[in-house]
Amino acid sequence: MKGHNFTNEQYAEHHNLKLKSIESILGVSAETVGHSIIPLGTIGDMTVGAVDMYYFPNHISGTGFTTMQLINPDGNGPKNKKGTYELIAFTKQTYNNPEQEPPTEFNQIERRICDTFTQIAGVASKKEFNPLEICQLKDNDGKNKYIIFDLYKEFKIGKQKHHLLLCIEIFEEELATVEMFGHKGFVNMLKMINIYPYSDLDRNWVGVR
Repeated sequence: MKGHNFTNEQYAEHHNLKLKSIESILGVSAETVGHSIIPLGTIGDMTVGAVDMYYFPNHISGTGFTTMQLINPDGNGPKNKKGTYELIAFTKQTYNNPEQEPPTEFNQIERRICDTFTQIAGVASKKEFNPLEICQLKDNDGKNKYIIFDLYKEFKIGKQKHHLLLCIEIFEEELATVEMFGHKGFVNMLKMINIYPYSDLDRNWVGVR
């Protein structure tokens, strides 16, 4: 998240290098950026605002989303066991303008993933989110939602390595499947049936019925 130790020029240069590196993995990003009305930041101990959303329609079928604000120009940012990261998630929905009215299915899941990213980014400096772990969040209706993480791809800015931490939303009913087969086993199941790496919930939940 943006602090006060860097100039606008440093942020711009770092942003361009980061975007170029991520585009080398995900393909060219969409021209539109989903800028939040209130940028993500902290006031005292409270997190305010939301992350900006970057869209990648040229990688796999559907659309990828990433954050771009977590790693600072000095290379510092939220860390887990694999190092520093930005967040990534996917939908099977085809990209369209996120401000389109009336909202499409793409717009709806884009907002849900933005909320997921914002919640995780808001506490990532204090809490470690590791690949193959699950975190519990709240959606806008106050209901639980569950995210399983995976290391998606590594990228470099200059000589420093970082990674894209994949967020996949799963059903509460699938927690029993995770307990039965283990986190890695469950992720492998999602890969086998072509659910991975998507967060769309218009599917049957995976498990023994």
